[in-house]
Amino acid sequence: MHGRTPTATATETKVPLAVAVRWAILFALLSLPPSLQAQVLRGTARLVGDDRPLDQARVMALLRDGRSVGSTVTDNKGRFQFRINADGRPFTISITRIGMQPTLSEELTIGTADTLDVNFSVVETGIRTDTVRVTSSPSINDLRLTEARRRGWRVFPPADVEKLRERSNSFEDLLRSSGYPGFVVPSRRDDCIRSTRYNRCLTIVIDGVPLTGSYPNINPRDIYFFALLGKTEAAVQFGDRTPWGAIVIYTRAKGDR
Repeated sequence: MHGRTPTATATETKVPLAVAVRWAILFALLSLPPSLQAQVLRGTARLVGDDRPLDQARVMALLRDGRSVGSTVTDNKGRFQFRINADGRPFTISITRIGMQPTLSEELTIGTADTLDVNFSVVETGIRTDTVRVTSSPSINDLRLTEARRRGWRVFPPADVEKLRERSNSFEDLLRSSGYPGFVVPSRRDDCIRSTRYNRCLTIVIDGVPLTGSYPNINPRDIYFFALLGKTEAAVQFGDRTPWGAIVIYTRAKGDR
């Protein structure tokens, strides 16, 4: 009787397709260079006091020189999420909306593939405007523009603002792009816009209200037109609240949209 030589049998292990796809995606993400990995900001914006969500607010991540590295708009529940590309550089997060106090975070730094959760509490501030009785077709902004020209203000008109505001990341960017004379735009975000004649800080006036304290983060997309007032013109219009002149901004809140 002849003996049989035992033979080895190979066992094939099958990996489920879904598992294989997940591993393939994971290896692909791990192999990406740091510059292509996602830095994600997400969170909510609510009103101080009653905790209502702040919808349709502009959220921007800004470098020290004012350049934007990402932006979005909050949804109807005040939520936001967007990718940024700060490349390890420090940045701040700003939230702006007409009728709300501009809000700016502390300086932040995150890793090339990190997700940062941030929540904001925003103060509501009503915008005071002159009482205007409209009896014909011109809008409030048209009336403001007519009045500014009647007073002899140096106006940067709406048509020129419209050309620049959509491609400007900040009001300072818009001013630089305008080539408008009479002021110096600072390179640092925490410095003020200065008069070329006096080398002193110009006061920002929004919809007729002179602002005090630190400069606000003004969304250029909210601007209808602006005007530069010298020291004497500003004093006639706003008194001692604008000691060295003013940049008067009128917004689109009640105008062309």
